[in-house]
Amino acid sequence: MAQLRAFTRPEERALVKLHALLGQTQLDITRDRPSIYTRLADNGLAAITTVRRQKRARLTATGRYFAELIAARETRS
Repeated sequence: MAQLRAFTRPEERALVKLHALLGQTQLDITRDRPSIYTRLADNGLAAITTVRRQKRARLTATGRYFAELIAARETRS
């Protein structure tokens, strides 16, 4: 059985950062902490690709849903 856990603060920031992309679908994460995005990808919330030695991340449909929930929660607070 899969265990659910709350997102860590860095994971929440990464989800919101990916959700905030305007007109772009991918974010260059080479200089960010790729391990955070890798954890999101392991959970099916993001997809990571490597293009010319640069790691890029994009949200999946499930990741977009959770990013919208987190962004809505932050705007209410």
